[in-house]
Amino acid sequence: MKLENRCVVPVDRDTAWNLVMDLPRVAPCVPGLSALEADGDDQYSGTLQAQAGPMRVNLSGKVRVTAKDSDKGEAHFLLEAADRRIGGSVKTSMTLQLASTDDGQTELTINTDTAFMGALGTLGQPIIRRKAAATVEEFARNLAGLVASTG
Repeated sequence: MKLENRCVVPVDRDTAWNLVMDLPRVAPCVPGLSALEADGDDQYSGTLQAQAGPMRVNLSGKVRVTAKDSDKGEAHFLLEAADRRIGGSVKTSMTLQLASTDDGQTELTINTDTAFMGALGTLGQPIIRRKAAATVEEFARNLAGLVASTG
């Protein structure tokens, strides 16, 4: 399933880039994400708890930065996680793109291409799309709060 979500980060592009590329620092902004830890160069382990429709998931897995280009403001990630309790897993290719806006802020575009396996594959696309949109909206609010608190 392919999704595109956008949000505005209330800082200039360079500041936004440095922030979003510091994954352990920005991790608390992702709703339900906990215990993100460095696991080597540009690789992290973490756990995400979420509810999508009637299903509560506890995904444990890895995030790997596969490419990053600060000049273009673009980074690529590979996420692989599983919930052993329900017997489902996800594999996501994600691209972050940052672009300066006319008012000195940054538009963050998040493109994902996700495959759902096992029990997670039984959820309908409308449920997953709504959950993804709500998660990105909350992430944007949390990121704005982090920016405001760090000045």
